[in-house]
Amino acid sequence: MNAAKFVKNFLLTANEEKNVTFSIADVSGAMSVVEQTIRVMAEAGNEDAQLASTCLESIWLDIWAAYERGGKSREMHRSNVSLSIQDRMALRTAERLLDQGPEQYPRQRRDDIRSMIDELPSLLNDITLPQGLKEYIARLAREVRIALDEYDLTGDFKLDIAFARLQTSLNVAATVSKDAESQGKLVGFLKTKVCPCLAAGALALGAVADGATVLDYLGVHSQIASSQQASNTSHEQSANDTSQEQ
Repeated sequence: MNAAKFVKNFLLTANEEKNVTFSIADVSGAMSVVEQTIRVMAEAGNEDAQLASTCLESIWLDIWAAYERGGKSREMHRSNVSLSIQDRMALRTAERLLDQGPEQYPRQRRDDIRSMIDELPSLLNDITLPQGLKEYIARLAREVRIALDEYDLTGDFKLDIAFARLQTSLNVAATVSKDAESQGKLVGFLKTKVCPCLAAGALALGAVADGATVLDYLGVHSQIASSQQASNTSHEQSANDTSQEQ
């Protein structure tokens, strides 16, 4: 299910009884994907996207109205709004346009991600990081697992958001780690477990800039850290030898 279909399914529950719970965070996240995709395609000259883009604001208002009428609850079963014909057509157009792209998370990629998060607790227990950062990474991993479990309902958009956040947190953890052994284990995990989960050519850089990939950066960074550690050890040994000679 793509993001536009998810939004449409939610807004069309006004007069339907469905045993489905929609969170306002998921609906808003899906609508953000719809808006970004439609605006990019409209700017590229796609006439269908240009027509659909004229309804984006009113669809956002529909979502906000549903949130207010639902008592501003984070989870809703019904939208309680009447979707206009124009907004309905715009969402159907967006659904069709989003379906034209390749599937972001085919079965094999989802299996790779699930395998990666299954092994993450063992890694966190085996490395030195601030406890708060470990807990944050573990929470993001749980969000990814939920997105995987609910993939048939929420589709690519929720998994994409959750996985990107987890990936970025692991990148940051590897760059900020002060322990060379822990950093090496993090880099190894990124190479062997996270990389197979990435779409072709995709690698979120987090805080790393200058166009270098995270793994290239971390490889160099690890070498520098090791060299500095060896250099410091050498200087300390030389100082001790000099002191003993005196």
